[in-house]
Amino acid sequence: MKKHVIAVITGDIVDSRSLSSAHYDELLKQLKNELTTFEASNKATFDIYRGDSFQITFFCPWEALKAAILIRLRLKSNNYKIDVRQSIAIGNVKDLREDVKTSTGQAFILSGKHLDEMKSHRLVFSSENKLLNRHIPIVVKLLDTHLSSLTPMQAEALYLYLLDDSQTHAELANKLGKSRANTTKILNSSEYLLVADSIQYFETLVHEELNHD
Repeated sequence: MKKHVIAVITGDIVDSRSLSSAHYDELLKQLKNELTTFEASNKATFDIYRGDSFQITFFCPWEALKAAILIRLRLKSNNYKIDVRQSIAIGNVKDLREDVKTSTGQAFILSGKHLDEMKSHRLVFSSENKLLNRHIPIVVKLLDTHLSSLTPMQAEALYLYLLDDSQTHAELANKLGKSRANTTKILNSSEYLLVADSIQYFETLVHEELNHD
């Protein structure tokens, strides 16, 4: 793998100014918890800035899409019911600093640029790699449309499934406080297998392309 190629997610909370102070504080706490989980694996580093904006850098670029989806699902779930905008970019890094938001390189430029250009979308992808830029944006666009349609309960169920897909539906039902049959119905309506397959496609394509001689 080319070690100077990274993935960057630049994001912000949608309509954060409409939240109550208590809801906003709890939301930021949860966002920080999610980002800290990725950082704890020693494969990412992040910053939260301007109150409702964040940037996270992945040293293993193929992990970025799943992370972005987990962040979005967590915040869309029953406890928060808030959406986020996220721009994923894969590219070179010129100067990776401890303070992520002051780092430089094509990955940071693309991620920030496309976040600024986002209107109705909530998740976009870009890359300086021609093959990735040809095949992945449409997959991410379809995922974005699907994730936008999920109810808070569907988002919560899908989040828990993606955290550990080895769990049985009975185990997930216990965490959701639902019956096994109802949990299966919720997971099916969330198209959990399709989402998992899309993440796997992203991971495989990015990993193979960046390790290609």
